[in-house]
Amino acid sequence: MTYTPKTKPMSHQAAELHISADLDVRAILWEQGTGKTKLTIDTLGEKIARGEVDALLIVAPNGVHRNWITDELPKHLPDEIAKTMRSHLWFAGKAANKGQTRDREELIKHDGLAVLAITYEAFLTKLGKLYTKRFLTQRSVFFVLDEAQRIKNPAAKRTKTILAAGAYAKHKRILSGTPVPNGPFDIYAPIKFLKTDFWKEIGCGNFAAFKAMFGIWQRIELSEGRSFESCVAFQNLEILNKQLEKIASRVLKEDVLDLPPKVYQKRYFELTPEQRRLYTSLREEMMVDLESGEVLTAALAIVRLLRFQQITSGYLPDGDDGPLIDIPGANPRLDLLSEIVDDTPGKIIIWCRFSRDIDKIMERFGDLAVRYDGSSSDEERAEAIDSFQNNPEGARIFVANPAAAGEGLTLHAAKTVIYYSNSFNLSQRLQSEDRAHRIGQDSSVTYIDLIAPGTIDAKLVAALRDKLNVAATITGDSIKEWI
Repeated sequence: MTYTPKTKPMSHQAAELHISADLDVRAILWEQGTGKTKLTIDTLGEKIARGEVDALLIVAPNGVHRNWITDELPKHLPDEIAKTMRSHLWFAGKAANKGQTRDREELIKHDGLAVLAITYEAFLTKLGKLYTKRFLTQRSVFFVLDEAQRIKNPAAKRTKTILAAGAYAKHKRILSGTPVPNGPFDIYAPIKFLKTDFWKEIGCGNFAAFKAMFGIWQRIELSEGRSFESCVAFQNLEILNKQLEKIASRVLKEDVLDLPPKVYQKRYFELTPEQRRLYTSLREEMMVDLESGEVLTAALAIVRLLRFQQITSGYLPDGDDGPLIDIPGANPRLDLLSEIVDDTPGKIIIWCRFSRDIDKIMERFGDLAVRYDGSSSDEERAEAIDSFQNNPEGARIFVANPAAAGEGLTLHAAKTVIYYSNSFNLSQRLQSEDRAHRIGQDSSVTYIDLIAPGTIDAKLVAALRDKLNVAATITGDSIKEWI
């Protein structure tokens, strides 16, 4: 069987596939937006064609694991393989229920490609460890760690658990756009997942020896005779880079000549039980009103839809016109944003529909962020732009409302744009996208939409990406389709 990619690879993807398709292990350390997921799916296809694997295990941050199942595999996996595929998306809160358990048992026995997508957190649970061990030992698995910097700490329980599981797989990949977020020590454990004795080749039999080789350490004296060793600089990095060349591929956006100017991604999160209860209750209430014959104008329909968006962002008004109050519990949209920011290098624009969203983001990121919306004075707006756009050491995050900042500004210091929440206005979306993608931008720009499955988010993002002006298409009759 000869493998033919479903979607045409870019030149750097084709070159790497040619180099590494027959390798058991490989570190794909490509900058975000350069196509490492597509490469990995094509590598999977090559290994299936050669009869080397019949299963895929993806460990990824929450929301990213869903994206593999709902978006990436359907997009890039050839139809002749996809039609044999059975997948299971691990839901941590539902993993023990009968339906999920039955589905996992059928997955292991499946006569075709078996795909399991699980989060790092779920992998650590007792059920997660037991099932993934069975999956790894009973199938021929292609084991992929997405955002592999999640196991950068060798002493962490997460790292130890995944390193132990890695021993059961012959074919492995790690994917990361930020492999050394805090320095060279961060690459030790992810590479060890691929090849246990890799670092022994340069005399580093353990993490202590690795730190001694690549760090310059100084004893810091404290009061009362206390002291500790601190790394004050790094050394021997040429040795590290030469060793990594044996097992890793590194690609930056600026190195890729045929990268599309705009790259779109989705990241998913699950509503909390309370958010889901409120969303369902509001939907049922609205459906009763509509079925009773209530007539909604387009304007009123949009106002109603705002309430659904607010619930997915973690708050609701107290009554029809009362102040906004937070929904008790975690805010999964905000938590997902924090994960993305941590995983993304460079400067970032975050667009928000609601001022309350901006408030929460500014509270979360503090001095890392600047604000540009209706509450900002002219002086504050000028300072925000200067700090973000013109000062390499200034603000890393530009948090704004498209109605205030969507037109006229040049913000091409950013290569990543996150839509925390979207409005229904197509013009605002298009204008806001072009704040980063404009003359002076020397790189592709990645656009990320945050989506709560089963809510208004998915339909809204799809409409905007299809360049539909949602505000002009929503009517009282069509509102049922949106909720």
